[in-house]
Amino acid sequence: MNEFTKALCSNNRRNARIPEEHDYFGALVGEWAIEWMDHLDAGSPRCVKGEWIFARVLDGTAVQDVFIVPARSERDPQPDAEYGTTLRIYNPQSESWDIFYGCTGTAIQLTGKKMGNEIVLVECGDGKMRYIFSDIRPTSFKWRKECMEDAGEWVVVARIVAERT
Repeated sequence: MNEFTKALCSNNRRNARIPEEHDYFGALVGEWAIEWMDHLDAGSPRCVKGEWIFARVLDGTAVQDVFIVPARSERDPQPDAEYGTTLRIYNPQSESWDIFYGCTGTAIQLTGKKMGNEIVLVECGDGKMRYIFSDIRPTSFKWRKECMEDAGEWVVVARIVAERT
């Protein structure tokens, strides 16, 4: 397993194949304590502490994360607890990021680009779900999940506030 870890991880160095101006996810590399808030569209929101850990992988050509809610220190038997990973690989042809998210029972393919000061990830397919990183600072960032309603309006269904640990 040690060889796998050495081959996968990149000592958090960006590969020159990713132009600096497209290295959106580089600012997220590190460990984050998060507050996950969901069911925002259902009228009974829930807040759970979690972890989000980002690292450069694949010779620095990609950024991968591990998303853990609830946090390992607070694990309890929640039927919708999530322990997943996202792999983001820079695509020089489209100047965007090809993204895959997976956890037990879920696999999502997305495309990511910077739009203004936000990084917007849109699900491939019908494009009715998007995930947005915003207010990215050295010690904090925000994230939100939005769904498109039938009327074409975006509704926020989940939020994260992250603090670097």
